[in-house]
Amino acid sequence: MQNRILQKLGIKPSTPESFQIFIASLKTILQYNKEGGIESLKTWDAPVLADLGRLSPNEIAYIESELPKVDIAISECQVQVQKLIPQDMRKKFAAYYTIDQAIRLMVCIVREYLRTLGKEKVILADPFLGSARTLTATIKEIGIERLEKVWGIEPLALPALVAYASLLDATKGKKDIINVTVGDAFEEISNATSFLFTPSKLYRADVILTNPPFTRWKHLQETYRVHLLNLMDRLGYGNYIERKEPSLQTLSMFLSDWILNDEGLVVSVLPASTFYTIYGRGYKSLLRKNYEILGIVQSTYRPSFSEDSGFKEVIIAAVKRRAIVKKPTVFAQLDDNAEEVARVIIGRHELVHRMNSFNIHELPRFLDINWLSLFGENRLRDVVVDIFEQGLRKKTLGYWEDVMGRKSIIRGVEMYGPEFFFIPNKYWRLIKEDKNSVEIENIEDKTKLILTKEFLIRTLRKPSLYSYTIEASVNSYMLSLPPLEIDEFPDDVQDYIRWGVNSNTARPAINAYGKYWYSHVYKQMETKQPFGQVFIPDKVDLAFKRRGVFANYTREKVAASKNFYIVKCNSENTSKLLVGWFNSTIFLSTLVLLSRRISETWTRFLENDYLELPVININTVTEEKISQVCENVNKMLEKRLPALWDQFREDYRRGLDLAVAEAIRLENPEETVEQMYHLLLDSRFNTRPHRT
Repeated sequence: MQNRILQKLGIKPSTPESFQIFIASLKTILQYNKEGGIESLKTWDAPVLADLGRLSPNEIAYIESELPKVDIAISECQVQVQKLIPQDMRKKFAAYYTIDQAIRLMVCIVREYLRTLGKEKVILADPFLGSARTLTATIKEIGIERLEKVWGIEPLALPALVAYASLLDATKGKKDIINVTVGDAFEEISNATSFLFTPSKLYRADVILTNPPFTRWKHLQETYRVHLLNLMDRLGYGNYIERKEPSLQTLSMFLSDWILNDEGLVVSVLPASTFYTIYGRGYKSLLRKNYEILGIVQSTYRPSFSEDSGFKEVIIAAVKRRAIVKKPTVFAQLDDNAEEVARVIIGRHELVHRMNSFNIHELPRFLDINWLSLFGENRLRDVVVDIFEQGLRKKTLGYWEDVMGRKSIIRGVEMYGPEFFFIPNKYWRLIKEDKNSVEIENIEDKTKLILTKEFLIRTLRKPSLYSYTIEASVNSYMLSLPPLEIDEFPDDVQDYIRWGVNSNTARPAINAYGKYWYSHVYKQMETKQPFGQVFIPDKVDLAFKRRGVFANYTREKVAASKNFYIVKCNSENTSKLLVGWFNSTIFLSTLVLLSRRISETWTRFLENDYLELPVININTVTEEKISQVCENVNKMLEKRLPALWDQFREDYRRGLDLAVAEAIRLENPEETVEQMYHLLLDSRFNTRPHRT
């Protein structure tokens, strides 16, 4: 009986715990039902209760018989309901609920905001409702008398019912001001939008408190992705979507913007990546244009503000206001100081310890890459900013795109089936090489093949092979076959292709490209021309545990895999100057400060990031200074370099850093270099004892 009832109501999973929470929710609702029992709830104008009409009289009688047996507080149901969601459903709906620390801050921000607001009553909303813990906590804090209306949308039936019961309890039964809908927020709000594309009065808000879904774009059905992009375009947010694979949370924030009234407040939990990835650029642009960004907060205790979330998250508070004067944004650390942080964010208190402010409308391009670099007292940030400002002012530094052009940096070659396309590889070793060909031997059956070099490209394979010397010893080739019929290739090449098919090492390429699968590397060679002498790893461990260099150099132009960015230069001196720059402590400090974190210590810059970064200006640095940098690079080229932390007292490291600092005409080069060493040695990435 229990399972049948839950299934009729669309409640999943159908478990005894689910039924208990269902009964507890109905019991709470019935406390505020003056008309009678469950049967009378069918007449309520409450979308979340609409499915009660599917139940038979026997099923309703059974539910009523269960009511006295359940004694669970609705506040406990709000917590427990999230624990019942299976992992696959949690992943699909990104059902990660907000933790108490975050709820307290969000509630305090709303309370402080309402003290500054002239409106007597407000519409409170969460389009991504969950079990409404944030809304109910807010109502209890600000008082029922401040509410004109409260509404939310939740895709899962049981959390939606819990949310409705909780809101009814928080408002002491004021069901006429509550609207909870079971459904998809994008669908519900777009369906309520008029043909003139004006927001529905049903879905408007003065205050939005939310923790939107973070579902990865690739996990959404293709038809739904297309629908979302079309919807965003119709609502006027198409220009803010820079890529056709946006993050769902940014689309959620566009939807929140659509329903938020002018002078309205939005307080949201968001992945920190929103403020340092390409996918978040559109939302940052919208914030700058339409909002006064009051504050962005991160936790001192833990990376996330959501239960069981693996994301690093922040809380943003912003008012929808196109003010002429753009005020600074508070960047704060949250521990047990929610009240204090809220007062500072709303402007009712001066900045205190571990808080600072930046006007995001006036940030230099290099700082705008990563707003997370604006948190806290950061002496390394101050040093890097000072270096960049000096260099940009003296024109010894310039933004990459301006100095070298957008096409000067390209990603390496992507291949499907590296154990086929790289030679040597896991199955074949190189046993002989001459000017025109290489001889390879199969490690297992000792078959020997000779491949001519017209089909082979010298290539850097992976950064770990070249992590301790600047000059890369390139002993790898990439197979680059034109789109010919197989029988048009030399016999040994044909044999190798057949081996790739039979061994399944070529299976990824066959599945991806069909008939001429073996030519997808060749086509990239033709279109990208991925050759250079300067190579930057795609990602790096800032702890430098197994790495002594950042950028690599080759005496001749070679290609590289997708694990590298290739910098195209016109001369050997330019190449060495740039290798010196990318291996300098100035650049490594920039990496620590501004790069995109993909784990606790692993980080990266993307192609567009490099274009937004200052780089040593190859057009204005004097020949003498270029020669000095190149001379110091030459001293390090073939040297096996220890981890970065062990280099700071070595003459070669100091020589390179001083040469770079003098080339960009820093006012106090020696002092600046020493300061960077000290700050990096004290950084959290250095796991070695600090040597004095």
